Amino acid sequence: MARRRVEDLIEMEREFEERVEAKRKRGSAKDYSDSLKRDRKRPKPPLLLRVLAWCGVILFCFVVGYVGTGYMVTNMFNLNQPWTQPDDGANAMTNDEFAVSEAAGLDMQRVNLSVFYPRGGELALENVEVISRTFEDNIQEAVQRILRLSGIGAVDVLHVFRDVDTVYLNLSSPFLEALNEAGERGGSLLITGIVRTMNDNFSLPKVRFLVDSRVVGSGTPLDLTIAWQLP
Repeated sequence: MARRRVEDLIEMEREFEERVEAKRKRGSAKDYSDSLKRDRKRPKPPLLLRVLAWCGVILFCFVVGYVGTGYMVTNMFNLNQPWTQPDDGANAMTNDEFAVSEAAGLDMQRVNLSVFYPRGGELALENVEVISRTFEDNIQEAVQRILRLSGIGAVDVLHVFRDVDTVYLNLSSPFLEALNEAGERGGSLLITGIVRTMNDNFSLPKVRFLVDSRVVGSGTPLDLTIAWQLP
């Protein structure tokens, strides 16, 4: 009899829990339905305002990405550092430096250049051996050798850059003084020697001359506003 009563109590407790759970579910469903009704009744912002907001978000992300990328690239390549060009002595690697490079297993090699320079009223040829570096460094070394062989040691090759079949030589201002002292004949021989050296060694038939990063249109016996090439 006692066992029967216990089972009845357990059954009553289970039925009570089921009624509580059903009531809770009905309440949750009602709350969810009420929430949907409230969302439907809530007025939405105008379409134009939403479009402008999204455009603002996209623009903000673009600006942040652009600025962040620029900052990383600038710091990675040190673009804010002033560019300096080594002088002729620093450009040519000495035999001791070459020996150290070979001992360290670096891929360095010597190359022979045929340089033409004015001597005795005509072009002279001299074969020089240099340590091969970049293409532009080899051009700079060749031009610097021509200037030294011509007795123009005060002129520096500030920068070298090329475009297809043309090489641009940015020289220091004493180059103008050297041309004026040499006159039209001597200056023409000097420039012809440089042009032939560029053509024979680097397959660059045209040479443009700049002085202190600018085109010189007057004050010299030769026209430096054009690209010089062999006839």
